[in-house]
Formats: sequence, structure tokens, C-alpha cells
Amino acid sequence: MNSNRVAAAAVAAVAAVLFALTFGFEKLPAGLAGGFGAEAFPRLVLGVIAALSVLLFFYGPASEPQARIPAMVYYTAGSLVAFMALVPLAGMLGAMLVFLVGLGYLWGERRAWFLLLVSAATIAAIWGIFVRGFAIQLPQGLWS
Repeated sequence: MNSNRVAAAAVAAVAAVLFALTFGFEKLPAGLAGGFGAEAFPRLVLGVIAALSVLLFFYGPASEPQARIPAMVYYTAGSLVAFMALVPLAGMLGAMLVFLVGLGYLWGERRAWFLLLVSAATIAAIWGIFVRGFAIQLPQGLWS
């Protein structure tokens, strides 16, 4: 079995487990439920992932060994994990500020004013879209 098939089988297994977990989502009261429930989008995404993994399993090319994954990929993934751990403490906006500035620095940007400007603009846009536009409260962390 080549590496594409192993990867496809692993992805399909993870997608199946996550799909099963969506059956544990709370049901909204009938008065609040408009259209699809909270489980619809994750199930759709997981279904597409499972379908693509089946295609990879049966039709994927038998590729040559790939080059090593650069260490920066792991550093970036670690920063995402740190961001998720920081959200309950600092809130979404505070965690985003730390994450965006830190990730920009990690990726090589050294102008502090530019990192802060881009991070603040991104946070303002996300806040405007979700809080003002969709009336969705972002996690406040320990600030609330």
C-alpha cells in the first residue's frame, strides 16, 4: 500500500469519527432553528473530505517520496494551537492580536508598526463583520 492510500484511509477514518461526533450537537428550539441546524455545515465539509479521500485512495498517483516538510509548517501549526489555547483566556480579539503579530513576526516581518497596523485592520474587519454585521458575540475570555 503506497503512502497516498495510507493517507487517504487515515483521513477517511478521522472524517468518519468527526462526522459521528456531529450527532452529539445540541438541537436548537424550533423557534430559533431557521434552515439547517448547527451540524449541517460540518457534515457537509466532512462529507466532501471523505469523498476526496476515497478518490485519492482509488485514483491517486503513486508519487515519489516527497521532500521533507519545512520546520516553518510545524511552527505555524503550533502557533494555531497556541491561539486556540489563548482564546478562552484573552478572548477572541486579544488572542487574534497576539496570533497575528506573532505569526507575522515568525514569517519574517520585522516592522512592528506594520505588524500592528495589519493586525488591527484584520481584527477590525472581523469584528465589524461578525459583531456588527451578523450580531454574533465573539468569545470575551477572562475580560467578561
